[in-house]
Amino acid sequence: MKTMFFPGSVAVFGVSDAPANLARVIVENMDRFKFPGTVYLVGGKAGSLDGRRIYSDASEIPEVPDVAIFLVPARGLAAAIDACGEKGIRRIVIETGGFSEFGDDRRSLEEEVLAIAGKWGMEVMGPNCVGIINVENGLVMPFYPVHPEELKQGPISIISQSGGIIHDLMMLCHMENIGLCKLASIGNKLMLDESAFLEYCAADPGTAMIGLYLEDIRDGRRFMDLAAAAEKPVILLKSNRSPEGREVARLHTAALAGDDRIVDEAMRQAGVHRVNGLKEMVDCFKIFSLPLPKGPRLAIMARSGGHAVLATDSAHRHGFKLAPFSDRLLGMLSEKTRAGVIKRGNPIDLGDIFDIDLYLEIAEMAVREEGVDGVLIAHSYAPGDDASLTRKFIRSSSALTAAYGKPVVFCTIGHKVDWFDLRNVADLPVFGNVDDALASLSLSLEHYRNRTAKPRPSRFASSGRRAAAQPRLSPGFTPIEDVFGLLKAYGLAAADHRIVEGIEDGLEGARSIGYPVALKSAAPGMLHKTEEGAVILDIRDDAALGKAIGRIKTGPFLLQKMAPPGCEVILGGRTDPVFGPVVLCGLGGIFAEAYDDVAIRVAPVDAETAGAMVDEIKGGRILKGFRRKGSYDVKYLIASIVNISRLLLEHPEIRSLDINPLILMDEGRGGLVVDAKAEAG
Repeated sequence: MKTMFFPGSVAVFGVSDAPANLARVIVENMDRFKFPGTVYLVGGKAGSLDGRRIYSDASEIPEVPDVAIFLVPARGLAAAIDACGEKGIRRIVIETGGFSEFGDDRRSLEEEVLAIAGKWGMEVMGPNCVGIINVENGLVMPFYPVHPEELKQGPISIISQSGGIIHDLMMLCHMENIGLCKLASIGNKLMLDESAFLEYCAADPGTAMIGLYLEDIRDGRRFMDLAAAAEKPVILLKSNRSPEGREVARLHTAALAGDDRIVDEAMRQAGVHRVNGLKEMVDCFKIFSLPLPKGPRLAIMARSGGHAVLATDSAHRHGFKLAPFSDRLLGMLSEKTRAGVIKRGNPIDLGDIFDIDLYLEIAEMAVREEGVDGVLIAHSYAPGDDASLTRKFIRSSSALTAAYGKPVVFCTIGHKVDWFDLRNVADLPVFGNVDDALASLSLSLEHYRNRTAKPRPSRFASSGRRAAAQPRLSPGFTPIEDVFGLLKAYGLAAADHRIVEGIEDGLEGARSIGYPVALKSAAPGMLHKTEEGAVILDIRDDAALGKAIGRIKTGPFLLQKMAPPGCEVILGGRTDPVFGPVVLCGLGGIFAEAYDDVAIRVAPVDAETAGAMVDEIKGGRILKGFRRKGSYDVKYLIASIVNISRLLLEHPEIRSLDINPLILMDEGRGGLVVDAKAEAG
């Protein structure tokens, strides 16, 4: 992968001297950025471009280039790549479009390219991409013009499925005076996917933070492992939140654990910071260029009372606290007070004091406070001399950040004439909105906490392999008796029950387990029994049981001992096609989807993680005792979550598992599974 970013020579295929030729733009980009390696031009026929030879075939190139870049018609691509293989070229970037992104009927062309790559041991980037931009060495592959004055070298690397997003992020970063390191447009990810580039960037000494735009994730578990192991911030913008044509979920757990919610939870487990748009991503780039806050305690300085109040509200909304000030700082504020304008406390309302040197003195004292983890400055100014003083304030704030290793977050709404100038004054990022700044700072604090927390093994990629001696479930819905048996093997007890066919064995079963009983349909394909009138509870004698069987009509029937009172919980999970087994718990019963109060984790789930899941759901307060009601058996629930995690890992054939409800009883009394469904595939 390093040679892909730092080649000594490249060959650009598809070049001609036609003014509209796009491959020639790649060559022109390399020239503008003074790429130090050799660039060979290859076209459909021999010729020249600006005095440089255009070769007609790979075999004519006088050496073996490290990388070949293709922007040729798709129909001639396979033969050209095969010729490169014969030449000895092993790294290929295919910028040509018209593959599977155009239609499924084009997949045969991708398969042909893969076969040729396998034959020659090649690494393939793309197709349908704009390749690599390496600001460190001037390797600039896009087929649209890129100019050096629009790219500042810096610590941020970007991986994107979209070449257009690469362009827009370059422009946004240029406007915000943000430096970039390496950019990779990965397109259709025929071979090299987001994980391959994430692994490289995580180890790259020039990269300090990584941004990704992805429309899909190929191997979710490998991606999670790589992100969790990276010390660098990983920021993800993931689109396709609601793709058309998604299969409608049939079980509660499948509906509640929707695809995008799983992405959210998986990224949170891996320590990835997910954002919702390009601006939010760029705000993260800005905030992560500052030192990480080591806690939530902020000092807030504002030039008006309104700004101070809004900043305080925003700080609270994003999980920050106002730091208490020392007597030394409070005394200094009192000493500098002019007619009581400066408030003695946090936030600091600077009122009508127009003394930048005083602002700097206060900011430095605040950042030096042991109880302050960061300083937020909400600044406003007038055009003219005040703008010049504001630039001085920004430069000095940048120096404070460097000197004390704490973030000084500078927010101001610049005037049109100096909006860009303010951002170029220093390397300190300038935010236009306090709330955006604090939203990003909360991710910076989260990153610090993730990286300083007790280390836990990254084991997602190695999980999901079958390890149990239990037999595989057959495709389709599993008979309820088999589901109960499987759950019992993993430590989850079901209410005493019988499968009965009609009135005679129903009466015999009821007398055996004892009234009161519940009667339900045992048909495996019946998904929502209550809605279909196939559940009758609290049957207390033979006559009532006979009527109940007559109402449901069609057997087989599930006859159960009525469970004692408790709290209804939903438990289960599904196998996600990207992230594998996913575990879910929450408040259950017939209103499970209406409550939508669930916690989700990618398996494996240990006891600590299961406990965090219980704490996360709003119903956790009820489970642990609420308004003089004793607590339910949370320890049993935690153990059950861990066991379900193991079950799903060891039975990857299970598409969805729905335990709803699990009746959780009082503390120390465990719980009983009342109903459960499993669908295998």
